Amino acid sequence: MRIASPRLWPLAVVLALAAACCRAEPVMSWALQDFAPVSMPVDGKPGEGSTDAILKAIVQKLPGIEHRYVVASAARIYALLDAGEPLCYVGGLRTPEREQRYWVSDLQLVPPLQLIAHRRVLKQLPRDSAGRVRLPELLARPGLRGILVRERSYGVVLDAQLAKRPAEATVEVLGGTNMGGNFFEMLRLDRADYTIDYDFMLLHRQRQDGRKYEDLVPVPIQGNDAMNVVSTFCPRTVWGREAILRIDAVVAALARTAGLGLPESRWTTPEVERLYGPAMRAFNLTRRLPTPGLGAH
Repeated sequence: MRIASPRLWPLAVVLALAAACCRAEPVMSWALQDFAPVSMPVDGKPGEGSTDAILKAIVQKLPGIEHRYVVASAARIYALLDAGEPLCYVGGLRTPEREQRYWVSDLQLVPPLQLIAHRRVLKQLPRDSAGRVRLPELLARPGLRGILVRERSYGVVLDAQLAKRPAEATVEVLGGTNMGGNFFEMLRLDRADYTIDYDFMLLHRQRQDGRKYEDLVPVPIQGNDAMNVVSTFCPRTVWGREAILRIDAVVAALARTAGLGLPESRWTTPEVERLYGPAMRAFNLTRRLPTPGLGAH
């Protein structure tokens, strides 16, 4: 069979072939933070953090899409979402405010945040009879220096208490892409006295740097006993709705087949397993189905 020279092909055929060879894959952008051991980007892509593993599993289940990544601070990420930029973020805490601002798909439960304080100030912390810190009273004490991350949610209970802190409170709120990754160092160097974070964040740093951070101590916070929900967020746009529905279906499948949401020995201390393991396993069971009503309003 003789094929005609391309110069003799009809224009419509030429245009169709050009469109086929030049058609770009749809693009999906993901926001990342430098937040070890939760998120540890490598060359601008997901690394070996706990949410990195979740994100990579989600991406693997979304073929035929060009996946791009943006490493940014919490403030920048939520500003992009608020602006309706076509990107999603895996790893933020679910709050009532965020439920109204974004499309949300839940991933897993995490233990309550704790106060991380240097040993030199432990005796100065206001505590109840169970040894838990009374945060509003601590925030009102001018002699103790706190440090927090701008636009980071510390959970509904703590966010409310932090929002009511006195104007003269000695609490510094900083930005940056690493979610306070240098705060433990600031505590060690006596540039601050306390911050708020997860005990496993401190455990990771202590394992990594030996005795360097042995004088930092996690202390429970009064009234902050409920676990937090880690979620995926997409902008409240038509694009965001379509994206979150696809992501939610993938997450449900991962809960069924890959144990998403179950306690991980690499990140879970025996005490956390004892206190919160049953709730994590129960959450995994409910998460095996797509989120009811997601995208409806």
